[in-house]
Amino acid sequence: MRSIKSKIILNFSSTVLPMAAGLVTIPHLIEAIGVEMFGILSIAWMVVGYFGILDMGLGRALTQRLAYNLGMDRTQYIKPLVNTAILILLLLGGLGSIIVHYFSEDLIYSILNISEQYKSEVLKGTFWIIITIPIVIISTALFGVLEGQQYFGWTAIVRTPLNLLMFFSPLFIIQWSSKLDHILLSLFLVRLFGLLSLITIVFNTLRPYPKGVYEKTELLALLHYGSWITISNIISPIMVYFDRFYIAAALSASIVAFYTTPLDFLTKMLLLPSALVGVMFTSFSNEWSSKRKSAIDKYRKSILAIFLSMLPTSIIIFLYADTGLSIWLGAEFANQSYMYAQILIIGIFFNSMAMVPHALIQGAGRSDITAKFHLLELPIFILSLWFFIEHYGLMGAAIAWAIRTFIDSVLLFIYAERLIRTK
Repeated sequence: MRSIKSKIILNFSSTVLPMAAGLVTIPHLIEAIGVEMFGILSIAWMVVGYFGILDMGLGRALTQRLAYNLGMDRTQYIKPLVNTAILILLLLGGLGSIIVHYFSEDLIYSILNISEQYKSEVLKGTFWIIITIPIVIISTALFGVLEGQQYFGWTAIVRTPLNLLMFFSPLFIIQWSSKLDHILLSLFLVRLFGLLSLITIVFNTLRPYPKGVYEKTELLALLHYGSWITISNIISPIMVYFDRFYIAAALSASIVAFYTTPLDFLTKMLLLPSALVGVMFTSFSNEWSSKRKSAIDKYRKSILAIFLSMLPTSIIIFLYADTGLSIWLGAEFANQSYMYAQILIIGIFFNSMAMVPHALIQGAGRSDITAKFHLLELPIFILSLWFFIEHYGLMGAAIAWAIRTFIDSVLLFIYAERLIRTK
């Protein structure tokens, strides 16, 4: 159990420092480039992140299959699985770049309600988004390789400076230029540095394994698992980020930041449960078939740990959202934003609780179940988003987001209990 705790701490530390960096840098960025341009920058971050998880699920699948095979001492399958996945991801990265290039002009000039003076600047910035996409996709898979081998120390060594620089590099650039394309260039260079570091580390961790053989059943298992993860990876970000685009299109891009800023900060609360679940997913994958009782025991303890840590924190944020935002971003911003934070924190709590059954279900090899739940939830979310924004404006987006997380949590807990009772 001591080793599990140390892995959780490493996972957590690699993200908590960047969270602190965000607290420091975001107010300066908003002041330097303005609320509307910062809202556009947050959408650019989202686009890159979206394509980073559009990897045919191979990052998650690699973690699951590597953990399983290492637990069974089948090291001959490790290198072939990694090599095959990387080749596929290189092709997918190129495809993602082509898609963004093709649709970028229509998105900027016809769909998003961006002020005229910013449109050409935003279009220039898309070049750096386009060439960053393959880097992010490959990096996601390489992190998966390290986590599947339970090298959480190495992931922390790369992820911590990488995530810190994602905040500090724009802050450095705006000392000379507040143009969006220059900010996005700095983010591209950070991602490139991260990729080169990962390639070096992963190459050395794989060196002890035999060259191995390309087993058809293993490759099919990887692709089957990854295909369902892909469905989740397409739908889940839509449900998480579609509200931003809808707000910009239906209301105005100038008010997106009042919604996204508290949301982006509150999602950082998920760092601790994510650190726990990241380790537990590998453990569930390793133990579900051979040590199920141990896996179930860890599942129960994980739920309790997240509940006890997230509930009091959520209550405090709900009660003091106005004060906290005033201290962080000023009273003027807080007055137009705190009420959304109060609704969003409810959804964050349900989202954090849902992470544990989600990890158990996927660790048990049932990535199809989580994908099917997402297929069910998507139309419900889109309709509720339209309805609540139509009737309650920006507050409606927060309500729809919170309802979505509640439904997702209930479905996952019900199926996880059913899975546990299945012999």
